[in-house]
Order: sequence, then C-alpha cells, then structure tokens
Amino acid sequence: MKPRLVAFAFAVLVAAAATSGAPARADGLPPATAYDVRVSYKLLATSYYKPVRPAVLFAGALAALAAVAHVRGIALALPDLRNAGEGAGLARLESAIAASARRLHLTTKRASYIAIAGMARSVGDRYTQFFTPDDLKAFKDALDPEKISGIGVIVAPDTASGYIQAAYVMPGTPADRAGLQGGDDIVSVDGISTKGMKQDDVTHVLRGRSGTIAHVLPARAGKDLPMVAIVRAPVSPPTVVYRMLPGDVGYLAVFAFGQETPDQFDAALDKVRAQGARSLVVDLRNNGGGYVDSAVRISQLFIADKPIMTVEQRGLPDQTVRGYDAPVVDLPTAVLVNQYSASASEITAGALQDDGVATLVGARTFGKGVMQDVTPLADGAAIKITIAHYLTPSNRDINLKGIVPDVVVDENKNARFGDPANDAQLRAALAALQKKVALKGP
Repeated sequence: MKPRLVAFAFAVLVAAAATSGAPARADGLPPATAYDVRVSYKLLATSYYKPVRPAVLFAGALAALAAVAHVRGIALALPDLRNAGEGAGLARLESAIAASARRLHLTTKRASYIAIAGMARSVGDRYTQFFTPDDLKAFKDALDPEKISGIGVIVAPDTASGYIQAAYVMPGTPADRAGLQGGDDIVSVDGISTKGMKQDDVTHVLRGRSGTIAHVLPARAGKDLPMVAIVRAPVSPPTVVYRMLPGDVGYLAVFAFGQETPDQFDAALDKVRAQGARSLVVDLRNNGGGYVDSAVRISQLFIADKPIMTVEQRGLPDQTVRGYDAPVVDLPTAVLVNQYSASASEITAGALQDDGVATLVGARTFGKGVMQDVTPLADGAAIKITIAHYLTPSNRDINLKGIVPDVVVDENKNARFGDPANDAQLRAALAALQKKVALKGP
C-alpha cells in the first residue's frame, strides 16, 4: 500500500466528479478558475483527515478576501454563507470571488488563490496549505532538485593543498565512471589550475552543455593521476551522500526523501558494501521528510516481514505497511536523528527502532505523525492536505511528541556532521556500532 499514490488517485476522482456535467459558470469566473475553487473545496471537505463543515471552509475563503480588502482600505459586500448548503454555497462563493477581484483590481486567478489559501488555513492545520505555481516548484525542488549538466561532483576547498577537492562523487555519474573518488584534488580543469580558485568558480567551469568534455587532472594523496576526459551529462544533485569511516563503517546521509532518494540510497549502499562496510550509520539529522513512498522503500531494505507503519485515513480501514520477506541489509546499523528529523524521517527512524534493526542516536525528533497529499490544480498551482495519521510498528503515536533515541546525545558546539572528530552524536553512534559488531562476530 502506497498512501501518497492512493491519495492522488482519490483526488483525481474527486476532481472529475466536481466538473463532470457541470454547466458553464455565469458569475464571471473562468472555467479553469472555477474548477480550482471547486476541486480545492471538495478535497478539503472529503479527504482532510478530520471532518470539516462547509461553513468553516466558506468562512475561511471569505475572511481571506476581507483581509486583503482591509489592508487596501476597500469595503467588500461579502455574502453570509454560514447556513448555505454545499451547492448554493459554492456558487455564491464563486460570485463573491469574481466580485472581489473586480473591486480589488485583481485577476480572478489571484482572487481565487487568496480564497483557496483561506479555505486551506481554515482547517487549523499547519501542514495543509495552498501552493501557487512558484510555491509548488520550490516545494518539489527541495525534494528533487532540478538536474544540471556537469560531471557529478560536489567540490570544496582543500586547505592543505590549496586546490579544489572533489568532496563527494555522485554514484553513477560521469565523474564516478571516470574513476574520481571523494577526497581527490582537482588540480586543473581544461588546463586551468584550481589552486586558489573559489569553489563557485570551479563549479562553473565543471558545468557545461551535455556532451561536451571536461579535461580533469586529479590528484590522490598528493600524487597526480592521469588526465581524464569526462563527458558532461545531466546530473541530479544528490539527496543521499556516502563515505567510509574508520572501522569499516559505511556512512549514508539522507538529506530529504525525494522520488529518486531510494535509488540513490541503493547506489550508496552498494558503494560502501563494495568498500568493505561491516556496519552502517544512516544520518537523518536535519531531514525534514518528503515522500512517504520513499521512506517506506528505504525502511523495507532493513525490515523483514514486520510492520513499518499503520496508516489511519478518514473513511478507510486502517492499513499496515510491512517489510519484505527477508531484509536486504543485515549489517549492524545506527540511525542519527535530531529535533529537525521529521515526517518521512520519523517513519523510517520509528520503524527501524521499533522493529529492533537499528539503534537510534541523537536528540528527540520533531514529532510529525501525519501525512499530506499534494494535488495539482488546473494552472500549475496545487493544494497540500493532511490526509492521514500514522502509528509506528509498536502503535506509537509520535505526532507532537517525537521519537526519543535509544542513546540521547546533545549536539556539540560547532558540530561538523559526518566528521567523527567534530560530531559528538556520530561518535556515540560509532561506539554503539562497535558493540553491535563485536556481538555479531566475524
């Protein structure tokens, strides 16, 4: 069961029901705008995880229009919809939006955005909100950054050598296929020395049109390697990075749960296994979440035929999501969390903790035990609605409570995540893993 996809299918059905056979509106709203208002209302009224009265949604829309008018010093004649039925209420709301647009000198689209945002706020849920097209793009980019054309490295200054370093090489990218490794210095690009160059300037040189060639001279451990010709290609900025830590520990940091995150996690996992990892640290600190499906897919790698979570959705039977018949990963594992680990991060952390397959280390998590669905509207806008509540495998409700780690460790001052010498929480995770590895044996 995939809650996000189920909710999307439901939203499409509601949208179709809202417009099928509907007569053309005569109240001044263009058809696409009227469609957005009606679909948003229907979704809030039927898929929000708690019942919502029509009067509440109507009042929210009208209050939002009135607030804009108040700021502009304009009086609006808004209808009283407290006792209006759904059909009549929607028709009168659309008329009010059209009239308000004219009075406020706004486009009907902009006025409808104000009204829909007001309806979303009226349910009193911080996670239910309206997205303009720009808002939606920013939301998506945070989870799945747009592709760029380059070689697939994240660079940083190497203070010891003065060159720019390939701090991280993305798996499966042109740089990876060319043999570059994290920690290699990039001595020159196309004959231009990087010594003393700014990080952004080197990034600019490495990027370029797909199909063009970057001639890179790398150095490893202070020794120049042969020049490599790397063909630039579209590359997605990673949501997962990895490295090997002392003691044969594979370190995988997950920044967000985007659509491509499970595939990136698989690739990173293969890399650390190939380098001899005997245990894993999965770092979910500062990970604010993302897609439920992605959290489930990563959790399923560790959990054998046990619950991952139970989803409670309005009007539907409770549904329990389970792991695979056998785990893909059987290495001792520690998961790092903090107060900014939320939502999808807590799904994964809670499942691995409850099912006894990982030790949680760090600070209490954020406490977001509800799930949202993002439904696109007609013109590129969208509405995000809380559609479900979930419980961890042991039926814990973590909403507004968070998850307490097995090993509680405060973050040290000036911490550098991923660097054991400057990361107290990571050091605690490594200590916990040493005990697990010793118990497991060779």
